[in-house]
Amino acid sequence: MLTGRQDGEEHAPLIASRKDHWRWLVLFSFSCFTFSSALMWITFAPCLYIFVQYYFENASTATTNAVNSLSSVYMLIYPFAIQFTFKYFEDRISARSVYYPPGNGLRRGIMIGAVLNAIAGGVRWLGATPSMNGFAILFLGQTIAAVAQVFMLSIPPRLAVAWFPDNEINVATSIAVSANNLGIAAGCALTPLVVKQTTRDTDIPDLLLLQFVMCLIVLALIWFAFQKSPPYWRSYSMINEVNSADQSSQLWKQKRFIYMLGAYTIIMGAQCAIITLLAQILIPPFKNLIDEKHVGLLGAIMLFVGFPAILTALSVLGLYMSTEIGFLQGVVISCVCFGLSSYAIAPAFFQFASELFYPVSEIIPTGYLFTVGNIGGVFFVAVMGWSENMTVKFPMRLPMLWLSITMFLSVYCMSQVKGSLKRTTHQQLHLP
Repeated sequence: MLTGRQDGEEHAPLIASRKDHWRWLVLFSFSCFTFSSALMWITFAPCLYIFVQYYFENASTATTNAVNSLSSVYMLIYPFAIQFTFKYFEDRISARSVYYPPGNGLRRGIMIGAVLNAIAGGVRWLGATPSMNGFAILFLGQTIAAVAQVFMLSIPPRLAVAWFPDNEINVATSIAVSANNLGIAAGCALTPLVVKQTTRDTDIPDLLLLQFVMCLIVLALIWFAFQKSPPYWRSYSMINEVNSADQSSQLWKQKRFIYMLGAYTIIMGAQCAIITLLAQILIPPFKNLIDEKHVGLLGAIMLFVGFPAILTALSVLGLYMSTEIGFLQGVVISCVCFGLSSYAIAPAFFQFASELFYPVSEIIPTGYLFTVGNIGGVFFVAVMGWSENMTVKFPMRLPMLWLSITMFLSVYCMSQVKGSLKRTTHQQLHLP
């Protein structure tokens, strides 16, 4: 049973006393949403050169970067849009004649994202024509999908706090974040299996149609699952109704938050760069040993395994050195280690931020982490993509060397992020 403000009463915190299994349906539906968004983001990277030939016929630095922009637009949109989405997740307070259920802001924001995601899937399918016009429509669809993900990426910590009891919050957050990684892994593995060079004229439209249908199913699932109000609303009641702008200003005054942003910028930037540019990094120097199918499989493995920051830095350095000397086994080991370390960091970052900066709403620090991470992704992909030297056997030599050096800066930044677990401490002190 939920207790909260009734019509005409003074606003009061909502206290949960209900625990049911509906929360797992909510988590599943949201996980499907983030899975579909991530899959659409990475769709084109594993078969980069097939999509280049499909839309532009000839491969060059300009055309490969045009296809890479289908991924980069996700990272470019997020930093500019995230600040404007916070208000859509704020609960509307009931007037005397109108009752808004608890959690209406969370439902509203996620529904907006799911609707945009479905629209994006349809527009992308319309862009499955092999021409410049088709690519323009496809890019428009990717842009809409990029806006949709703004209403999803930073949600896992808040969703977990609202729908799950204390002992399940970390698990729920990890599942929701991991679903995004699983979507990227699925995109890396499935695209090369579906899209073949010899049958690309039918494979690509079929692939985009299947993804559109997937988005429609996800939208229906989100709408159904979020019919109920969340039972655990304690996090919101502790914010004392401070608006999102004031909470944001509190965060930017804390030095450890800046260090956390710096570390995540580099780590997520490296993630985006490697997974987006993996074909460009590996196919030229290993062209007689691997093709798009192998690149996609390696990318999927990297996401599926998903320790410390130093292992992330060392794995990038190992990827560079193994590619430099033509050691394919070293490349595989380095990619697996990179996935094991870097993608395991994200859930820990979000949970730690929620604890460290409590009672700030969980969406805000997570949103800013994704903001700087996406900025890092755009920057890393752009710099590495455009500094490719296609006249040599290892075109990405200098970009990978630069990335390897940069990764060790994240190790220092992470070492500066320290503090107590405020949310856990507060809940322990207020146990009945």
